[in-house]
Order: sequence, then structure tokens, then C-alpha cells
Amino acid sequence: MPQVQVHVSIPLPIDEVFYFLADGRNLPRWHSGVTEISPDGPEEPDESALAERRAYKYRFPGRHRSFRLECCAYEHNVSVGYLGQRMWTPLGSQMPRFDFRVWPQGSGCRVGVQVTSWLAGGMVMLWPVVSLGWRRDLPEDVQRLYQVLTGTEEGADIGFETGPVAVAARPRRRAVRSLRAPAMHG
Repeated sequence: MPQVQVHVSIPLPIDEVFYFLADGRNLPRWHSGVTEISPDGPEEPDESALAERRAYKYRFPGRHRSFRLECCAYEHNVSVGYLGQRMWTPLGSQMPRFDFRVWPQGSGCRVGVQVTSWLAGGMVMLWPVVSLGWRRDLPEDVQRLYQVLTGTEEGADIGFETGPVAVAARPRRRAVRSLRAPAMHG
């Protein structure tokens, strides 16, 4: 399945950058894979303690309805991941996952941004196109992340990850109960 990962150097402390990434409400400010986002349920009083259990409603570009986006991986000041709800199209379905890692680099940090799309049905044949789109968009996304966090318009130090890319196995489909015929009373 399409999986693309880029990294960007940001001259800010890890905890500041991680706090920004762990709040999914910031995604539309810089990530092209999220058009708008809102909390899915009531806001929690202590946001920092509950970030790893947060769920959102989000709109993927080009879609007219909202989908669920859940925090699916969380390690404080190291990584956070969001798994999107399966989106159906006439050709099949797509389920996106956005993963962010931070690690120290000099007086600042480096951020790894990875997008994985699980495709099904006829969408599988389009994986090269989906991958090409993410390879085009992710460098622009991390440039916007850099600009939002630093408040500057200067170019960022951006690169594609060349090593092995790690992500959890494809999420399991939820079990669907089969419908039973109604009981006939006679």
C-alpha cells in the first residue's frame, strides 16, 4: 500500500513541537490530508493527559462528509499517530494513517511525517497514483508545518526517509453481524 515518509528539521524544543502535533486540531493548519477537524465528543478538561485517547471528526480533501480520525499511537514526546475511518468510493475504499515522530537534532528537533493509505477494491490498482500524490504533497506539508511553528517564510531542511518505514499492520475490519430473518409466529 502507498506509504510515504519525509522529515523536516525544526529549530524548536521537542516538547513544544510534540505538543503541537499531538493536538489533532492543528492538522488543518498545515496538513493537506485534513481540510477541517473538530472534536468527536466533549472536550476533556485536561487535554495533555488525554491526548492519546482523543478522537476527531475530519474532512478529507474533496469529501463532503466528515469521517472519524482517532489517535491510534502515542508515546509522549516521541510519536503520535492518527488513523482515519475507511472512506468509500465507487472504485473501492481508502483508509489513511498519519504518523509523526520527533527526535533531538542539535538545539532543535527533527520531525518525521509518514502517510500510509490502505486501499481496497479497484483503488488497489491506483496505488501508484495515490503514492505519487503523497510524494508530491508531503514536502509541501512539512514546509507549512515549519512555517507555522517558526513563524517564518524561509525554506526548511526537508528530506525523504530512505530507510525502512515502520507502521503497524493493516487495521482489522470490524466484525459485521449477519442479519437473521425475523421469527415467524404462527
